Amino acid sequence: MKKISKKNIARHLRQEQTPAEEHLWQLLRNRQFEDLKFRRQHPIKKYIVDFCCLEIMLVIELDGAYHNDNYQKEKDDLRDAHLRGLGYRVLRYPNKIALENTQIIYDDILKRKEESTPSLLREKAGMRVLSTKKLKPNQRELLLNAGVSFVEYDAISIAPIDFEIPEEIENIIITSQNGAKFFINKLKTLPLLEEKAEARYFAVGEKTTALLEENNYKVAKTAQNGAELGHFIVKNHKNGHFTYFCGKQRRDELPTILKEAAILCNEIVTYETHLNEQSFIQKFDGILFYSPSAVSAFAKANKINKAFCIGNTTATEARKYTDQVIVSNATTIESTIAKAVNTLKKLTS
Repeated sequence: MKKISKKNIARHLRQEQTPAEEHLWQLLRNRQFEDLKFRRQHPIKKYIVDFCCLEIMLVIELDGAYHNDNYQKEKDDLRDAHLRGLGYRVLRYPNKIALENTQIIYDDILKRKEESTPSLLREKAGMRVLSTKKLKPNQRELLLNAGVSFVEYDAISIAPIDFEIPEEIENIIITSQNGAKFFINKLKTLPLLEEKAEARYFAVGEKTTALLEENNYKVAKTAQNGAELGHFIVKNHKNGHFTYFCGKQRRDELPTILKEAAILCNEIVTYETHLNEQSFIQKFDGILFYSPSAVSAFAKANKINKAFCIGNTTATEARKYTDQVIVSNATTIESTIAKAVNTLKKLTS
């Protein structure tokens, strides 16, 4: 059965308005009250609200008698809590109020407008970021629930390169999720040799480690960046032989540290990174960067004001273009978003 879109549901609801909804709509439509633009039966996330004014982040719901049911009240409370988490003020009225005492609704709307000017509007205008990677739904929620508007695009694209895995292998270095992904996919096409199963794995980043361990490859050491991993190997595995599965545009720190310590390291390129240049006219209060390549791609066509970086390696690249660099507490996208939200809130409070 074909799923009906929220847009079509909203269109149907506009055609089937209750008398109370129709009465209030005639009073609010076309900016008739306080020059505020209201929308009726407006989709917000998984909900469709009766009336919404985006200028002051206000939702108005008109309730029939069935909303007095305890089960329905619980659903309404959860719905309102979610909408408040997205930054909306939710006002609920019985249908009787909308039909017989509209002045109550007028007074509440006016109060919300006064509260929103200039504090709420200034906050909205001052919390706008750009993510240099398309985010997952749960990551978008972190920004939306904090009232931060955002734009997202993929600053880089990844293409695999055909490569071979040596039959005899002792220590494996993987410094990115992409490297881990292409390495694991390659192994799936080959007989799983005992040497590979027993090899020691060294990784950079928690997500890289998680991906390896999800596929039953035990990681002996997880570092925050390549330099940290290089120094660890020099100190603890100076006589080892290493195979480094990396990208074509890999950083120099790790290979340089191993080379200076005369540690044998065979590099195998598994993928290449393409920079996607895109110019933005909008002004952003912060740019979220998750890799040095993303910094390079964005900087080719734009000026960087404030950079929120997933780790120190990305931050080092960002400092070539701005002195306003903030590093996340952990090398995850979620941590980078949280750092940006907390920093921007302090600036606008």
